[in-house]
Amino acid sequence: MDHKLEIFVTTAEQKSFTRAAELLHMTPSAISLSIKALESKLDTRLFDRTNKYVQLTQAGSIVYTHAKEILMQYNDLAQSLLDLAPERNIPISIGAAYTFGEYFLPGILYAFSKKHPNILPNITIQNSKAIAEQIHRQELDIGFIVEADVAEFDVDVNLFSEEMMLIVARPDHPINKNSSIDKNMLASETWIVREEGSGTRDITNKFFAQLGIVPKRIMSFGSSQTIKESVALGLGISYLSESVIKSDVQAGTLKGVSLSDYPNETSFHYITHQSKFHSQAVQIFKEFLDSYVLGEKVSVHSKRIARNGE
Repeated sequence: MDHKLEIFVTTAEQKSFTRAAELLHMTPSAISLSIKALESKLDTRLFDRTNKYVQLTQAGSIVYTHAKEILMQYNDLAQSLLDLAPERNIPISIGAAYTFGEYFLPGILYAFSKKHPNILPNITIQNSKAIAEQIHRQELDIGFIVEADVAEFDVDVNLFSEEMMLIVARPDHPINKNSSIDKNMLASETWIVREEGSGTRDITNKFFAQLGIVPKRIMSFGSSQTIKESVALGLGISYLSESVIKSDVQAGTLKGVSLSDYPNETSFHYITHQSKFHSQAVQIFKEFLDSYVLGEKVSVHSKRIARNGE
């Protein structure tokens, strides 16, 4: 493989010679020399360079698309050769949204490793949008996201699982004591929700729109675990999927409320790049996912919003 292609692709994605140099453990001058050599070889200018930015030219964009395919095919070739030696380890890069990564991915990886111990995952945990962006840039092999609004990215989307969303509060919270819940009560609560860019935040915003409420106080955290701990302390209420609070419900620290007039399900998807070329490790992992079933769900307390609250 021509190392110049890897340097070129990294520079294009980072939009900076300096950042590319840091990632590749090279000097910026070495990066620049490599790009100039590739431009000379292809007889075209690949980047527009100023003091403020490095941007692909039209020709550079074409070369970038083909270079990504060439690098991917090279990786496929390398991994196919690894497959001839089953005792050798094969890497796979997996990204997951925080909720999925914290509560579902460990069990999936455990079951997968039992069947394929020579495939070693490298895990990245970020919010759904960030994972989709990395799949789009082919920096990850496969990703798990919450919800699936990824139309702007070059990714294939596969539904993995669905489950109920619940209002989450302390067991002694008034929501769990009243025979009905009105919208004014919900609007006056402090809601502790995920950050923008999170799939869970998207479905929470959808829930608020369904109810027709604008909560007076909203606090956003980047972790469902932090949200649960804050709710358990009485800081506010939240809206999370039932598997996320399963252990907390069993421990008696939280309670989940399902509003039967406003049922919402969250969906988990796995995504890959739209490229036709995927490594053998990715194909094996996808086949495993298609037959994998998530564990049993927790029983929840169900309520209906009072009509007089509407």
